Amino acid sequence: MLPTSQGSFRLFRLFGIQVFLHWTWFILAYYRFQTGKDLYEKPIWMIWEYVTLFGIVLLHEFGHSLACRSVGGRADTIILWPFGGIAFVQPPPRPGANLWSIAAGPLVNVLLVPVIFGIRTFATASGFAPEYSDPARFLEMLEWINLLLLVFNILPIYPLDGGQIFQSILWYFIGHAKSVIVAASTGIVLSVAGGGYLLLQGEYFVALIAVFLISQSWRSLQWARASLKNNLP
Repeated sequence: MLPTSQGSFRLFRLFGIQVFLHWTWFILAYYRFQTGKDLYEKPIWMIWEYVTLFGIVLLHEFGHSLACRSVGGRADTIILWPFGGIAFVQPPPRPGANLWSIAAGPLVNVLLVPVIFGIRTFATASGFAPEYSDPARFLEMLEWINLLLLVFNILPIYPLDGGQIFQSILWYFIGHAKSVIVAASTGIVLSVAGGGYLLLQGEYFVALIAVFLISQSWRSLQWARASLKNNLP
């Protein structure tokens, strides 16, 4: 089940979009501080890393929201929670509009790659981030965080961005409901495989993501089947 504004704290409003932080975000914060506490000599850099993660996820979600609005859709809420961010977008019921609304999120991460690389290069050359220092580790982690978010989001697993992009492309050829069935079914298979692997590796917390993806794919699959049964497009 997706998070709602219930149990969330309103942070601010920007471009007419309300941004909320779900209370479970603090669970991820605790987990990250426990697993990364030995990465830096000074704990303040761990805090900066987490704030930066927050910012990158937020930029990603604003990419979705603003792209949706650019094609005449509705997007007025973003909720941040442990599994990332959720931009509640309602693009016009057209495959092209849906594709652009979804693809714009990962595109933000793509654009951030040269920006972060440039900052790291300048910081190293200027002496602000000498090798093995906390600033150098922070900028290295910044690059990895953005890349990992990009790669994770473009996995062809519904309802991740990659899975929704796959569904939007199929929509051109087989219609909306059938495209959701194919994408959601693929998402279930890949999530079960990935979740099983993570459990075998002892990554129980990360495996929860697979459980969430399976549940969302299943809900979408049921909706699409009902739509076909009722002769809806």
